Amino acid sequence: MSQSLKEADIIFPHLSNTPNLSNTLSSLRRSTLSTHNRLSSIISDSSFVTSVASAYDLPLVANERCGSWYIPPSHKSGSVYFKSTDGHMGEWAFSLRRLNLQLLDVVEKRSGAVVVDSTRRGKSMPDALSKTIPIWCSVINRTVFGKEENCLEEGMALFTPPQAVSESEHAQIEKRLDRFVRQFLDTCKPDIRSLRAKLRKPLRPIWVTQQSSLPDSPPSFPYFHPIILCTASRRVRGAEASEGGYIQGAADDHEVWSHGLTPACFWKHRYQLMSTSEEDAPSLIAKLLEEEKGSKPEATLVKPTTKLYISSSEHADIAGFAVVISCTPEPFLPSVLREAGIKHYLHLKCQTGKLGSRDLRTQLPLLLDFFSTIPPLSGHVIVCCPTGKDLSVGTALAILCLYTNDEGEITTNEAKKAQDINKALIKHRLSYITTSNPALNPSRSTLQSVNAVLLSTQDPKATLQPKLNTNTNTTFSPPTRPSKPVLQTLNASENVPSPDQSSVPSTIFEKLQSPPDTPWNFTRTLRSTLPTHPSGTVTGTATFTPCALATRTLLYAEEGEFVTDSGLKFSARRKYVYQLKQGDGDTELYIAVHFFDDEKVPRASIAEGVGRKGEGVGGLFVEMGAFGGPAERDGEIVWEAKNRETHLCAEDLYTASWTFGGDMVRIGKGKEKGGEVWWEVRYDVQGPKKDYVSTTRYTR
Repeated sequence: MSQSLKEADIIFPHLSNTPNLSNTLSSLRRSTLSTHNRLSSIISDSSFVTSVASAYDLPLVANERCGSWYIPPSHKSGSVYFKSTDGHMGEWAFSLRRLNLQLLDVVEKRSGAVVVDSTRRGKSMPDALSKTIPIWCSVINRTVFGKEENCLEEGMALFTPPQAVSESEHAQIEKRLDRFVRQFLDTCKPDIRSLRAKLRKPLRPIWVTQQSSLPDSPPSFPYFHPIILCTASRRVRGAEASEGGYIQGAADDHEVWSHGLTPACFWKHRYQLMSTSEEDAPSLIAKLLEEEKGSKPEATLVKPTTKLYISSSEHADIAGFAVVISCTPEPFLPSVLREAGIKHYLHLKCQTGKLGSRDLRTQLPLLLDFFSTIPPLSGHVIVCCPTGKDLSVGTALAILCLYTNDEGEITTNEAKKAQDINKALIKHRLSYITTSNPALNPSRSTLQSVNAVLLSTQDPKATLQPKLNTNTNTTFSPPTRPSKPVLQTLNASENVPSPDQSSVPSTIFEKLQSPPDTPWNFTRTLRSTLPTHPSGTVTGTATFTPCALATRTLLYAEEGEFVTDSGLKFSARRKYVYQLKQGDGDTELYIAVHFFDDEKVPRASIAEGVGRKGEGVGGLFVEMGAFGGPAERDGEIVWEAKNRETHLCAEDLYTASWTFGGDMVRIGKGKEKGGEVWWEVRYDVQGPKKDYVSTTRYTR
C-alpha cells in the first residue's frame, strides 16, 4: 500500500530538483562558455589581430595550436610551435625538438613577422610570448651573430616584457642562454651560413596586446628584425559572466569545446556556424566535418630531403610515389595500390592511439628488410597513418635516422650502423620534421618506441624478429648496439651492480616500505627568502605502509617537530600517498606522489591506509621522472631523478628532485660499506608569497 503524500514532499522537493547557488553559478558558467560565445569571441579578437598585421605591415604567423583560430586562412603566412611550458618558472628551455626555424623563412621574405597566440583569463599574455619566444630570439641571435665584431652587444641581449617577467626571473633566464646556444650547436649542428643568409640583422621581440597603442603607419626598424608577439584576446579580470559573452582565450583547449571543429573548417563556414543555435551546433559541426573528409589531405615534404613525405592515410593521394608505407590497422586495398601505380608498399600493422605507438616497437624493424629487398630509392616515399601526425611521424623519423645524411639525402642501400645512432641524432632528425610542419608533433609514447628500436639494447621488445609479411619468408633483426659499461666514471675495481634502468623505480618503491619496527628518520631544512615564511628545521620519523589496492600503493605518514630559526617550536604531521604506476611504454614504471584526502577519510589511522576503495588518494602532487645514474657523489654511488612536470599549486610552483643512495637501488638487503640506507628529496617553491627550498634527508 502506497504511503500518503506529506506536506514536506510538496514544499521541499528532492535536493536534485532544488537549484542551489553552486549549481546556479555552474550553469551560468557553462552557458557563458558556450560554443557560440567562443566562436564569437574568436571573431572579435581576429579583427584586432588583422589590425596589428596592418599597422606593422607584417605577415601573420600562428603559434599552434591556439593561434590558427584567430587568423583567417587567407591571412596566414605560416605556423610555429612554441610551448608555454618552455617558459614556465624554473623550466626555461630552448627546445631542440621544436626549432621553429621556418619562422626565419618568413622573416627573410618580409623582414619580420607577427606571431599570434592567446591565453585564458587571469594572465595578460601566454608564457610562450613572454618568455619562450624571447629565449628563442636570443639564442638564434647569439648563434648567428655571436662572433661578428660589428654586431652591437644589445643585439645579443635577452628582451622580456617587464609587466610579465620580473627582474629576478629575467636574470635567471639570461644565465642559461649560453648553455642553450651550446646545446643547439652541439646537438642540431645548424648551418650557420644558411641562417646568416636569412637574417641581415638580429631578431627583437615586441609585445602587443589589445591595451597597446598601434602605430598610425608601419614603422621602420633599421637595426633589427621585429618579431611582434601579439596576444589576441583582451584581458578579463573578473568572471566571464560579467563580460557579456566575451571569453578571453576562447580558442584555448579546443579539444574540450570544439566538437572536432578545426580552424580551417570554422573560417570556411563561420557565417553558417554563427547563425546556428547552441543546441544544433554539434550536429552541424559533425555534418561539416563529414563533408570535409572527402577532400584529399596535403602531404608534407620533410626538408631538407626532397623525397620523404608524411600524410594522413584518410583519402591519401598516393599516386606518383615510388614507395608507400602505411601505419594503419588494415593495409591499403590492392585495387587502390594498383590504380595508383604503386610498386613498393609496406604495411606496418598498428592500432590507433597509444596501442599503435606500442605496436611500432615490433613493426619499425620491418623497414630494414623492406628497403633491403627493393631497388635503390629513386622516387618519392610517403608515410601515412590515420592522423598523419603521430605514427607516420615516428616511422619517418626512423627512416631519417637510418638512411639520411646531414644534407638530407636518402640512401636506402645500407642502413646506418647502430653505433652511429644516438639520442642527439634522433633529436636532430626530428627537428627536420617539426621545422617542415609544426603540426607534426608525435606523442611521447611514439617517440619512446622509436628510441627503443633505434637504441635497441634499451628495450628487449625491440629485438623481436617479426616476419615482413605473408608474401615473404624473410626475417631479420633490428640494428643492435654494443653494450656499454654503465659506470663509466667509476673504477672498474669497485664492481658495483648496475641494475637495469627500467627496474629502478620498482626497486626503490620496494625499499621505501617500512618494517614495523624500523621507521625512517628524517631531517628537513627549510630556507626561505621571505620573512612571511619561516625558515627552520624539522626532525622526526616517517613510515611507508602498504595499502591493498590494485595499483601498488604506500601511505606515507610523518611525525616530527618544527623548530624555526627564531626558536619557536611546532608539532608537524602530514600524509602523502606514493604509487607505482605504469608509464606510456610497456616496461616503463614511475613513482607518483599524491596528496592524502583527509576529507574523504577523516581521522583515519595509519592501519586504515587510504580506505578500502582508495578514497584517501587525493590529487596528484609530483611524479618522478627518468632516473639518471649510477653516478658518484662525495665518494658514494647515487641515482637521481627530477619531477616529470612542475606542480602548480594555486600561484605557487613546486619543482622536485630526488637523490637515492646506492643501497636504495641495489637488489638485496646489504648496506654499502656498512653505512646507512638514505635518500633525499628537495622542493624548490616559488610564487607571489613563497620563495623557499625544502630539503629532506631520510635515513635508517
